[in-house]
Amino acid sequence: MLYLGGKSNNVYGPGYERINLGLGKQFTTWREQYVQFRADAFNLLNHPSWGQPVGNLSATAGQINGPKGLQANVPDARFFQLSAKYVF
Repeated sequence: MLYLGGKSNNVYGPGYERINLGLGKQFTTWREQYVQFRADAFNLLNHPSWGQPVGNLSATAGQINGPKGLQANVPDARFFQLSAKYVF
């Protein structure tokens, strides 16, 4: 969505479309001890996070030139994680 005009000529870019999912199951082993299995999916639908549109008034005004840079250790692609934990 691009909106030029209004209050102070603001330019609004696309938002984030991410769905994260986590499933877990806990199994009792002995007395108060248990094993927990967990599966997590990040960016489940694999939507890209687009950058902000060009805000100056030129021939490329309003164009989105690439993906948004998130944090250094956060991948933009979909990924899965499996884990197990034994609590005693």
